[in-house]
Amino acid sequence: MEIPTTVSETQPGEIGPSRRLTRLARFLERVPWLIPAISFVSGVIGFVMVKRGADLARIIAIAALAGWLWLLIEPLVRRFLERRRSGIGKFVSNFLTQSLQQEVLFFSLPFLFGSLQQDLGQIAFISIAGGAALLTAIDPLYERWIAARAATRLLFHAYCSLIAAVVVVPMVVHLSLEEALPFSLGAVGVWLLLTAPMSLRSLRSTRHKLIWVACSLLAPLLVWVLRAHVPPAGLAVTQAVITQSIVERTPGPPVRTLTTAELSAGVVAFAAIRAPSGVAQSIIFEWRHAGEIERITSEIQGGNDSGWRTYSRKEIFPANAPGRWIVDVRTPQGQLLRRMRFTVKD
Repeated sequence: MEIPTTVSETQPGEIGPSRRLTRLARFLERVPWLIPAISFVSGVIGFVMVKRGADLARIIAIAALAGWLWLLIEPLVRRFLERRRSGIGKFVSNFLTQSLQQEVLFFSLPFLFGSLQQDLGQIAFISIAGGAALLTAIDPLYERWIAARAATRLLFHAYCSLIAAVVVVPMVVHLSLEEALPFSLGAVGVWLLLTAPMSLRSLRSTRHKLIWVACSLLAPLLVWVLRAHVPPAGLAVTQAVITQSIVERTPGPPVRTLTTAELSAGVVAFAAIRAPSGVAQSIIFEWRHAGEIERITSEIQGGNDSGWRTYSRKEIFPANAPGRWIVDVRTPQGQLLRRMRFTVKD
């Protein structure tokens, strides 16, 4: 982080704002891990609070989204401070922007990891988010690749805002995941449109401007096309089992192997799913066997510490039932929550 070498004049015994900022920057240079660590811990606290249904998680989540407002007024603050002292505007703006981006990404990571399943798309999504978080914590790389010009800084913040919106919008606005993602993409689209003049002015060549426009248009579209691989942050399966009996939403003994004769008693796919308080969410049980797919929809409500109990019962099986069966618990967007398996033998 580049620290301004000039400070504003002060009276004897007084410490001016520029000097305070310089001292703060030098302190953070000695402990560069401090802000990422605080952000990650706040994310863990928020994740635990969501599991307990506490309102504190919403407060932390709203704070994580405060970066949108700051980035809109950041150019005005930068110009105002630059008129007072050369270099201080750039320093303050970059410092606050980088800190907010660290807060957003490191806050979101525990939620993303908490919903991770054995899905290559989800693993890639979280790996990119983790790499972006690490980039904000390495000042030389961040200064060179992100903060050097408005176009990359604002585009990167749009990505951070998308991550934050996907994670925290369901718990703040009480939206289901299939409603939260379009809302988040729409908000990011508006943000990119509002900041487009500032971003394009920072780019010199027409080629770079065309690349920026292409990224701004294609990136949200790509996220929408690949939405099934966005981790379902905020939802967590606390229990999942294949069984043949269920009493008052309590599953019977788990089964892994069945004979064709035992199928006459039916098969139950049970799942207890925890969601943020106040969120109503649709869940799909997807039964797959020999290329055939059957989908059964269920509804859950958030706010239950141990998870909302729901199940799907299948009683009619095809003649070619023997073989491997897979039951995926998914969101309407196709996001994988849990995968269960059982085998039918002759």
